[in-house]
Amino acid sequence: MELLLGVVVGAVVAWLGPSLVGGVMRPAAKGAIKGSVVAYKAVATAVSEASESVGDMVAEAKAEMSDKAEVAAPAERRGRRK
Repeated sequence: MELLLGVVVGAVVAWLGPSLVGGVMRPAAKGAIKGSVVAYKAVATAVSEASESVGDMVAEAKAEMSDKAEVAAPAERRGRRK
């Protein structure tokens, strides 16, 4: 939400021109930008952690599938020999 607010404030400031950035608006603009940067870092961290978790689960699932296939393969081979 802070990211969206920062983007909107930044767009409005860029559209209205540098005359508004002076004086009172400058601290507000900087605050909005800082909030956007903090929000971006938080989201990037969360996405990175989620991606790592999903990658771990995929690796575990593949390993389990591989283990089951190795166990099933000798049993199938024994059945074919008869």
